Amino acid sequence: MSLGRILDDLSTKAIEFNLGFVDKVFLSQTDKQDEETQSSQMVQLKPFNTTLPTIHRKLKARPLFRGISDSITRGDIVLFTLISKKFYYMGPLNTFNNPNFSFANFYSSKLESRGFDKKDDVDIKSGYGTDYPFDRVKKLGKRRNETIDLLGDNETSKHSDLILEGRHGNGIRIGSRSVFPNLNISNNNTNTEEGLSRGSIVSMLSNGSLEENFTLNSGFRLSADLLLENDNPLFKLNLGNDNTEEVFNYDYGKLDEETTFNQIIIASDKITFDARDPQGDFTVSSQRNINFGAKKNFTLNNQGNSVINSGNIYLGVPAKSKKEPLVLGDELRTLLLDIMTILQDSRALVQGVPIPLVDDSSAPMFQRIQNLITELQPRTEGDNEFSNDGPKFMSHHHYIEINNREQNNEG
Repeated sequence: MSLGRILDDLSTKAIEFNLGFVDKVFLSQTDKQDEETQSSQMVQLKPFNTTLPTIHRKLKARPLFRGISDSITRGDIVLFTLISKKFYYMGPLNTFNNPNFSFANFYSSKLESRGFDKKDDVDIKSGYGTDYPFDRVKKLGKRRNETIDLLGDNETSKHSDLILEGRHGNGIRIGSRSVFPNLNISNNNTNTEEGLSRGSIVSMLSNGSLEENFTLNSGFRLSADLLLENDNPLFKLNLGNDNTEEVFNYDYGKLDEETTFNQIIIASDKITFDARDPQGDFTVSSQRNINFGAKKNFTLNNQGNSVINSGNIYLGVPAKSKKEPLVLGDELRTLLLDIMTILQDSRALVQGVPIPLVDDSSAPMFQRIQNLITELQPRTEGDNEFSNDGPKFMSHHHYIEINNREQNNEG
């Protein structure tokens, strides 16, 4: 037979799929079975009505698609086929259109096998294991959004989203509103739509504000801006920016006929960022403002140096009036040294003869002044800038820059 004939036969030969009942699931290599070197996602199934000669025995099947394997459990219904002496399956079938369970809607003990005795670990209504975690999870849907769907009164252009769902309230939505794409990664969500106040979510939007994209009964506010009982209303997330009345832009991306806005929101009960590699950096960059807000404390800890390179630094919003400037330690030291030198050089005239200053007990003040002058001497400069000496009022760990900058970037 010619090569062309062989290829023709292979390309036209039909592949038959049959219905099967999952009897056992192999989760990993620790679940031993004798037909594959890799056990993960393999199943042992029982065929239903089929013409295959293996109808009276259990079959082991691998996932049909490489790299994509749906969640599978004992009791699920799948489609399987035989290709080159290997069994493959697809599924489970979406028998109830619910991500949490997909058992046979016609299940009975007769589906198991002849003479099947109910096992203590098998649910008699579903065929699932009694330890299977049933949960009231709803399938993710797509509610009509009058604001950003841009459909008007015509519903014929509605389209659903590409959604990948787990069994217990987690999913990935690759979707869009009108022609504006969005991508949602949600976890621990039991409702038909993702939300900002439950579970965890990472959402990427291309048009519409947060309130326009999510169903919010009472509006959306960041945790730092929520006003609770006894809260100080003066502490707002963005307070202190160029506009003192500016707050977080909750309308950012609000639907506009000419402009689209890309934005990302990450919401959860706790969020941790960690750059683990010794050479790894954690970098935050913004074309405009960077705002940090906390209902309680803000703590910054590091073992190395902390450098704040800023045009102006204000400690407290009222400080922006520039009424109370900080003191430069070395400038203050120089001023105090000059004052003490003047006092040491001062003399009183008695019958035209200058005499040193004395205190109220007539003791000379020269040594006391000299002690202060010695303490106010300039710091010694070593190999690594200045050594850690100097007057006690000068910090050895916190420093500010001098006033005469080479490049004036003060606000």
